[in-house]
Amino acid sequence: MSVQKILKEIYRASDELAGQLIRRGAVVTIPKGKFLFFQYQSVSDIVIPLQGVLGFYPTIDEGTNLKYDLITPGILINDVPLILGEGAQSDIQAVTDSTVLLLPFEDVKELMDSCCSFSKMINFSLAKKQRFCLTLFRLRGEKNTDLKIRLAMEAISAATYDGSIPLNILTLASLLNMSRNTVGSYMSKAIAAGEVERNELGFRLIEKRSIEA
Repeated sequence: MSVQKILKEIYRASDELAGQLIRRGAVVTIPKGKFLFFQYQSVSDIVIPLQGVLGFYPTIDEGTNLKYDLITPGILINDVPLILGEGAQSDIQAVTDSTVLLLPFEDVKELMDSCCSFSKMINFSLAKKQRFCLTLFRLRGEKNTDLKIRLAMEAISAATYDGSIPLNILTLASLLNMSRNTVGSYMSKAIAAGEVERNELGFRLIEKRSIEA
């Protein structure tokens, strides 16, 4: 898929806005395993993921190595540092070979002032992040473990552009503050029941289809 088409279909950009983003920005390929940013690093570009999966490392105890592979096309990087004037919020690493469009903050600010469609694009990404975080926060009080895992997977699926859940069992358990065994047991049951399928990067929910007699 071309950069123009990705910007239109995933980021809901108009033809004119997509053209401006391509002219003002730089398309960069990031090999699997390479870091794009490190936490607290000074940043000067909005990053628009176009292809691939990127993960972020939160601030955790030294020696603990957990990466949340949740950044896919449709989720902007560095929108918060742009607005709040901070450095990178976490280490960002390419989980797969990835392609991104780098757009300097100066151009971002010009487009935000002059282009309503671009402001909507920023807001759409922020809203997806907020909805995901609020869902996880609400799930903290859920006592039914199976329901808690299922709803979290639905929230992740809604946040990624293609409905994928690019997390392993350990990372999903960490995200929900649950034991690995509990999450693993649920996954085994869900896969056997045809509710979840495993793929190269993680899992995917299987849509339920009614069967007419």
